[in-house]
Amino acid sequence: MKALLENQLDELKAYIGEEKFSQNPSELATHARDESAHGEFPPDVVFYPETTEDISKLLKYCNEHKIPVTPWGAGTSLEANPVAIRGGVSLDVSKKMNQVLDIRPQDFQVTVQPGVILQDLNEKLSKHGLFFPPDPGAPCSIGGMVGNNAAGIQAVKYGPTKQYVLNMEIVMANGDIIHCGTNAMRTSSGYDLLHLFIGSEGTLGVFTEITLKLAGIPPDVSAATASFETMQQASQTVVNLVQAGLSPAALEFMDDVTVRDINAFKGMSLPETSTLFLEFRGNKAEVNEDVKLAQEICDENGCINYHAVTGREERDKLWEARHHMAYAAASANPGKRFVALDVAASISKFPEIVDKSRSTLEKYNLVGPIFGHAGDGNLHVVIFYAEDEIDQVKKANDEIVNHTLDAGGTATGEHGVGIGKIHFMQKEHGQSYELMKQIKHLFDPNGILNPGKIFED
Repeated sequence: MKALLENQLDELKAYIGEEKFSQNPSELATHARDESAHGEFPPDVVFYPETTEDISKLLKYCNEHKIPVTPWGAGTSLEANPVAIRGGVSLDVSKKMNQVLDIRPQDFQVTVQPGVILQDLNEKLSKHGLFFPPDPGAPCSIGGMVGNNAAGIQAVKYGPTKQYVLNMEIVMANGDIIHCGTNAMRTSSGYDLLHLFIGSEGTLGVFTEITLKLAGIPPDVSAATASFETMQQASQTVVNLVQAGLSPAALEFMDDVTVRDINAFKGMSLPETSTLFLEFRGNKAEVNEDVKLAQEICDENGCINYHAVTGREERDKLWEARHHMAYAAASANPGKRFVALDVAASISKFPEIVDKSRSTLEKYNLVGPIFGHAGDGNLHVVIFYAEDEIDQVKKANDEIVNHTLDAGGTATGEHGVGIGKIHFMQKEHGQSYELMKQIKHLFDPNGILNPGKIFED
């Protein structure tokens, strides 16, 4: 049964504009899934708003008729976060609400619409010597990054998206338009509603304008790879590097499977052992000193190959390989589906979580790369499987996540809850999970905003 009836769609077209809606089969199919393996859920219609008022009108109508609305940015998420699993309207901001509205270099700020793509934004900002630091790697939208509180490879130095959002214009479930935050760099005024929306995955409101804090592009950059004979040596080196007070712009861990897949996919010749990717930014003297100290720590932990590169061109080759990790792993496992874990724990627990992940895959005779943003304790485990292995995959997934939760960590460091992490929410949050449900009901009493995500319904 469709969530949106034909007569209701006709009313919406007359109310907002027929040209803003599409039921083209190819567009419905495009919006039926993201980059995860969670299956396909086509919406009843795709809506392409041009203004905040368009979204306000849509939500007002859909709220009155209890029609689901699911925001869509670039579709690069990994937990079906933007997929309309209950049908209804897929609200796509990528075509018409994708403008950089105002760059203010003197304030280190920019205001954008939610459909702006990260790489496009940073290209425009680079002309002013500025950039937006969170970098998940994929060509994701700013609205999606805010909705998931995205982090990425530079989070160890710069932090996640929530640290850069200053204020937002938001349309509530009933169509009301509100503003949260301020252009001031700090405020103590009232409740911090702004950060309540960040990471809410479109379940509390729809972002229409976002003002971000920016950082200056550092003058010098250096990257390095450090290879180790064992995963234990590599993961313990991560702890030692952080505890030494180094502040790398990136500190990535990759097991031997990950490196093997990258070599095959990108034609590289990295030693196929557990490896760290490091990057340092700053002035030349600072960068050189950090690179030297990092090598000393790596050598103390049994590093068998430390290779430093200077300059952005060589650095970019390394990080291009890292950003293509998902494609490299998929290429190495043709015809298989996958489950992507993104657990995170305190830095001292990182080696333990790495060991648990590898032993669990071996226990269930499963394959897949183990890698992550090690500098802030975020680990990814991508399990590839054939259809007859799904039971083992579920058991392995649950064991790794539950072990991480028992160690004081989280079920998701950056991918969000979506539909894949819902069954861990009660254990992770306890009684506060019930408070989250109350907040959801207060903001969206009819449950129209991205239903089926974060909460079971």
